[in-house]
Amino acid sequence: MKTLVLCDNAEPEKVIPLCKKYHLGIEIQGFYNPNETENRDKLISLYKSILPLDILKYFHAPFWDLCLGSANKKIAEITRYYFDYAYETARELGCAGVTVHHGFVPNTSYPENWIKRAVVFWDDFLKAHPGGIEMYMENQCELDTKTLIGIVDACRDSRLSVNLDIGHAHCNSGLPVTDWIKQLGSRIRYTHIHQNNGISDEHLGLRYGNMPLRDVLETLDEYAPEAVWALECDIDHMEESIMLLSEWRYVR
Repeated sequence: MKTLVLCDNAEPEKVIPLCKKYHLGIEIQGFYNPNETENRDKLISLYKSILPLDILKYFHAPFWDLCLGSANKKIAEITRYYFDYAYETARELGCAGVTVHHGFVPNTSYPENWIKRAVVFWDDFLKAHPGGIEMYMENQCELDTKTLIGIVDACRDSRLSVNLDIGHAHCNSGLPVTDWIKQLGSRIRYTHIHQNNGISDEHLGLRYGNMPLRDVLETLDEYAPEAVWALECDIDHMEESIMLLSEWRYVR
């Protein structure tokens, strides 16, 4: 059986009942907007008031326009500000891990130099936050696995790994999702599960789209067996997607 959590799409009141019904964890996404940091305390109070005490929790950081490997020091600094904000908020909420977007965009920087800057960023960040919260870099625009592999392998910190978003891999790269999984292997400690038709990031339920989902999940189970699965589909399709994973015997 896999560890499955439900992404709340900043609508926890709709997702928490499903978490309770199926005894699943949650990915808190209500803090994704970097323009609403002043509402942090109010949001923390809201989540604490409605989350079950014993629920397994993960956290999604703000991500708009951030880039941790930027050659522009001001952009790297503001990225660090939001990562610190996310880490401390996740810690206060009792989350086990934080997903971040690293911000690499193909053909805008020399990858080798970008990776070097990213490693410096992460080394400093992880030293400043010695706790046990894991950090997951999510793929988005990149065309292959090289950037993620380069950063994780150079940092050599067990708290830093990959959140493989299978939907992003399917619609934003020409590399089959199963190849992403095989190349990243155990570097994948967390994964966003949803479907699309290979053109745009639709966040469809698991019964829709044209990704060969069963092959993808079987490959994930083989090459990254310890990864947490986070269901990130449209909330209207969430329960039927849970049922499909149950039919395929990934969850009870």
